[in-house]
Amino acid sequence: MKSNRFVGKALALILAAELLVLAYLIIIPIVFPIRYSKIVEKYSYDYGVPEYIIYSVIKVESGFDELAVSHKGACGLMQLMPSTYEWLCSIDNEDIKDIFAPDENIKYGVYLLSVLYKRYGSWDIALCAYNAGMGNVDKWLEDGSFDIEFNETENYLRKIKATERVYKTLSQRRI
Repeated sequence: MKSNRFVGKALALILAAELLVLAYLIIIPIVFPIRYSKIVEKYSYDYGVPEYIIYSVIKVESGFDELAVSHKGACGLMQLMPSTYEWLCSIDNEDIKDIFAPDENIKYGVYLLSVLYKRYGSWDIALCAYNAGMGNVDKWLEDGSFDIEFNETENYLRKIKATERVYKTLSQRRI
């Protein structure tokens, strides 16, 4: 009798382990895709933004839909506002091209993240500014504390942080 229970438990553990492997190999890549890897690698290197942050922003902002447009008019994979995109192009002395083109959108989304990180010295604050704008974040920092005044930005940061953990783990396993 005891051996039958032991065999049953062992089979259950083997099945659970197989399901975890299946989840890692099939489900995780569907839910947390790694697309546009050459573009992400290039601009991660060029602008000093970790790949897992870039993938997290793309996942949360557009769900990897390169033609996504938000209700506020943000465009593409990294959901850049056209005015922000034009501003970044002017800083970079580049002509305005197609904001929806993955290479262009990722380049300037990552460029913006690097500008924000240099300004604030914190990825969390940079990500809040990516979502709510520098003016709002500057206001939230005025008194020395950092009180996020928008529920949308609090939720955004929470989603990014959860997604970052997954992409960080996935990127460490690819090495």
